[in-house]
Formats: sequence, C-alpha cells, structure tokens
Amino acid sequence: MIDTRFSTAMQIVISVAVNDEAGLRTTSQSLAEGLDTNSSFVRKLLTPLSDSGILSTSAGGKGGIRLARPRNEILLSQIYASVTGNKKLWATRHEIPHEGLVGENIGDLSEYLCDRAEQAVVDMLGSVTIEDSVAELRRLDHEKHGTASDGHDPRTSRYAAG
Repeated sequence: MIDTRFSTAMQIVISVAVNDEAGLRTTSQSLAEGLDTNSSFVRKLLTPLSDSGILSTSAGGKGGIRLARPRNEILLSQIYASVTGNKKLWATRHEIPHEGLVGENIGDLSEYLCDRAEQAVVDMLGSVTIEDSVAELRRLDHEKHGTASDGHDPRTSRYAAG
C-alpha cells in the first residue's frame, strides 16, 4: 500500500500557509473537507506536525491551526521527517532463504539502495520551503488559468484546505 502521509501533511501545511496569508481560519474540519477525508485523520497528522514545531494549534471558537514559524523557514524535508519518522521507503524481505549469491546478499543490497534513495529524497525536499511551494502552486495556477489584470489572483482562497 502506498503511504500518503507525506503528501497529505504537505497539503495541510501549504493550506495553512495560504489561509494564514489570506487571514482565514484553518480548522481540522476545513482541512478534512479540502482533503476529502475525515478530520480524525487530519488530527492524527497534526500531532507530529505540531510536535516538530511546524504547526501550532489552539482550541476554542477563535482557535485553529497556524504555522509555528515563517513559511520560508519550513522545509519539506522537515514535514517528511515529522510524519514518516523512521519508516523506510520500502521494506527489505528478511524471511527468504539465505543461500547462494542472491539469497545471501539481497537484503544488504536492498537496504543499501533504500538508504541511498531515502537520502536523495530528503536532500531534494530539504531544498524546498513552504514559501517555494506556494510560489510554485501560484505559477502552476497562472499557467492553467491566468490572473486578473491587476495581478491579484481571485482564486487564492481555492487553495485553502484543498
């Protein structure tokens, strides 16, 4: 099964950033609606994002979810580490017969490749901030739809939670 925690957490953080910029309140319910999922799944991801200092949450009628620090200081690699923890990109099969060239060494080769792939992913994500991501979303949206003549994009709030 494909793990969607990172892509979902990234969408959550970017949605919060766009909502913060627009002065809109973000709740787990509004995020869940934008993600087409339930708010308990969103809250499950909010815990590590809050624990790692990416988001801050407050309860109550005026509460909500906000960025815990400026969006140009939040790296996608930090979001990735926050929600995936020590989980590897793929698992190595250890319950196979350990005989012959392949059987004796495939686990080591698989772990080596996984470690290199994981490091490449983390390195790439470590070069992209939430600020960069919002700018790229706007560029993509401009390519698809254009912007108003005054340069203001009236659809900015459509990113909110979705």
